[in-house]
Amino acid sequence: MKAASILSAVVICSSLGCATSGTLATQAGPALTATIRNQMAAHDALPWSATRRLAWADFQGIPPTRGDESALTAYSLFHGAACTGRSFEFRVVAAFLPRQSWVKPAIVANLAESARTLRHEQTHFDLSEVHARRMRRYFSELFEPCMKTAEELGSLAERFVREESAAQRRYDEETNHGRMSRKQTEWEADVTRQLAELNKFQ
Repeated sequence: MKAASILSAVVICSSLGCATSGTLATQAGPALTATIRNQMAAHDALPWSATRRLAWADFQGIPPTRGDESALTAYSLFHGAACTGRSFEFRVVAAFLPRQSWVKPAIVANLAESARTLRHEQTHFDLSEVHARRMRRYFSELFEPCMKTAEELGSLAERFVREESAAQRRYDEETNHGRMSRKQTEWEADVTRQLAELNKFQ
């Protein structure tokens, strides 16, 4: 097989929950990294970084005038696989989408609420990186991946996208969207632990 499947599953998370959508496109194997880079550039996407944390200045979207949401974090798992002969390549990048993310001015003006909300949103983004690392680990250990079709590889990747989405929903439910301080702290510690355990796959 000599193809690459790029699956960009955009996940929108906020203080009230997450939603997912995705598109599938095929590119030549050598163009895999460039294709992902181009997809990210089209969204001005910022890749996850251990040293570069989110700031409210990154949230460039316009908040709605109605609704109970205080902020919305948009991010994407840009990923794809390619085979050239038996040589297999897999790439995934968890990236923040500034133009689709927003925060209401009243939240930024309230120092305590601002800090709490930003911590919650950062953990959403960190959790997406946990699942990106799980994908990297899985595909690095996959037996004879180049014997699979692009559709089969895409289906395997989609399973991780679904698992990530479910984890994000569970995070919001268990922390009441960051309002339950003890549960929020527990989730932050658990996500930090998982990132450390999967450090080899960053």
